[in-house]
Amino acid sequence: MKIQQVLRRAGIVLAGTLATCVIPSYAADQYSLTPASELKWADTGPQFPNTQVVILDGDPGKQNVVALRWRCPSHYKFMPHTHPGTERVTVLSGTIQVAIGEKYDPAKLTEVGPGAYFVIPAKAPHYGECIEETVLEIHTPGPMGTKYVNPADDPSKKM
Repeated sequence: MKIQQVLRRAGIVLAGTLATCVIPSYAADQYSLTPASELKWADTGPQFPNTQVVILDGDPGKQNVVALRWRCPSHYKFMPHTHPGTERVTVLSGTIQVAIGEKYDPAKLTEVGPGAYFVIPAKAPHYGECIEETVLEIHTPGPMGTKYVNPADDPSKKM
């Protein structure tokens, strides 16, 4: 099954370039190593336009642990949304501001940089802004999905 079909089924609509992103086909107990130079970044798609993702491990459309990296450009603002599973996030590079809440409130944003780690509980609405180009590594259970608190904030609905 193509990665787009898997992620679409999981509630994540991704652009065609994600076809180059490969879900590892090894068993969970097998050793695996992928050099950074071989990671295949792809456009995330209309729910998070102008961002990129690479699936490191797992199948986003199935019940399993998924490891991915998400890259956002400078001044990228994302409105309150939820995911079905808890997100465990490490900031690999850049600076991001994040907050929990159903309404975007800049006064509640907390700035975090490289090396920071935060957890967003399942179904907790969260929002933020990438201050500069930022790369996050996220570990979350599948199946994955995204739901905007205010459907009008969903960029995929504005296309």
